[in-house]
Amino acid sequence: MKLILPVFLHHPLAREISLALVIKLLVIAAIFYAFFAGHTPNPDADAVAERIASPHPPTQTQPSLGSSHAD
Repeated sequence: MKLILPVFLHHPLAREISLALVIKLLVIAAIFYAFFAGHTPNPDADAVAERIASPHPPTQTQPSLGSSHAD
């Protein structure tokens, strides 16, 4: 059984461009799902309340300017 193509795909260049676009869209979708699928945080009420109560993360202490490593 012969596959019936739309009129714009009768030209070889149009088929090649269409195939390239489909492959690129599939690659973009795969990359998107690789980064964003299933990685949503599931916070509980206690974690949200703690985050609201102290919105700034604890800061690390900076080394003193007069350290023994500064020659």
